[in-house]
Amino acid sequence: MYMIFASLAPIFLIIFVGFIIERIHYLPESTGDGLSYFAINICIPCLLFHIMSTTTPEQFSQGNWWLGMIGSQVGALALFFCLERYLRKKDVGPSMISSLSCVFCNAGFVGLSVIINLFPDNPKALSGAGLSVVACNVVVVIGQMVMLGWSRQKKMPDGRHINFVIPLRIRIWRFIRRFILGNSLVMATVFGLSIAFLEIPLWEPLDKACAMLGYVSPTCMLFALGFSLRKNLREAFKSHSISLGHQIWMMGWRLVGLPLVTLAALSLLDCDPIMITVSVIMMATGTAVMVASLAQVYQAVPGQASLTVAVTNILSLFSLMGAIWLLTWLELMPPMAAL
Repeated sequence: MYMIFASLAPIFLIIFVGFIIERIHYLPESTGDGLSYFAINICIPCLLFHIMSTTTPEQFSQGNWWLGMIGSQVGALALFFCLERYLRKKDVGPSMISSLSCVFCNAGFVGLSVIINLFPDNPKALSGAGLSVVACNVVVVIGQMVMLGWSRQKKMPDGRHINFVIPLRIRIWRFIRRFILGNSLVMATVFGLSIAFLEIPLWEPLDKACAMLGYVSPTCMLFALGFSLRKNLREAFKSHSISLGHQIWMMGWRLVGLPLVTLAALSLLDCDPIMITVSVIMMATGTAVMVASLAQVYQAVPGQASLTVAVTNILSLFSLMGAIWLLTWLELMPPMAAL
């Protein structure tokens, strides 16, 4: 257990350093947002491009893994949305934010860092991590579409829709432009896989430049997460409508429930042990920071979302340790890097 803790400790120490630096006001307040933007829009796409360009068609075409990984998340998202909408009688926006808080893991910020730290010389694990980031983004695309529709409906007089029909081809083009062409993670993945599948030789200096930029992303993301931690907690405590029982339920599902469901689904579908390991570790991370951003933009329970993001990312040290211990006990873990 100490070896597992020692493997994860550097990741959370970087988060702690970011928190301390923000607390003593050593850097401007905009540092966290700037680093997050740089990491999400520049570094992670470069890392995904670098990883995906070495992915084999066999790794990408594991239909059982895609089914288990995406199916468990989308199924959980739909279930929680219905529970929030019809049992707790919440509006569409708050229901979707609560559902994303339970389902959308911090694969990009913490998950990638954990996999890179545990298996730095295992290309199959790194490819699995890249594919997991893509799979995890499916639920946030669904969430963004729902939140956008809810926001537009709120702006209509008396909740009515505009009285004209948008042609289907324009709707399709808007969807592609916003959620595919406008998503740097998706485009980097597509370009990387295209190079891998078509066996196009990649210019070595370009590949090294992408790798150099990409491997900066874990440090930037973790530091930015720590830097914005106090802001998320401050935003959370402004809200007086947070239900403790509901909050504990969401955090429990985020950190324990979904990793176990993913483990069961991928095991039943007879997936590759390395892919199971990477996927479960990704799922054992906290709620993605983007959930708090969406809640703030659309003004849908921002306090609740900020609290979930902050607390689950702190507690994810223990959920990750538990996940790695369980995977080791089940003999699914590949050899970890030497400490």
